[in-house]
Amino acid sequence: MTIEGMRDGSTMIKHLARYISVAASFGGVVIGILSVAAHFTGALGSGTGIVLGVTIVYQYFEMLAKER
Repeated sequence: MTIEGMRDGSTMIKHLARYISVAASFGGVVIGILSVAAHFTGALGSGTGIVLGVTIVYQYFEMLAKER
């Protein structure tokens, strides 16, 4: 993996380390909120199942968009 303007890997690791922890934390919070909301609204299936289903449908959407 390379980033334009960076020659050595240590600089890139420092640059990406700022964003990776924030992105992982934000993703966890969003999945938690979706699971809790699905539980409280009495959705069919569990909140985790709904998140999994949405993720699968979105992957198919991305594949179709990439093929066009």
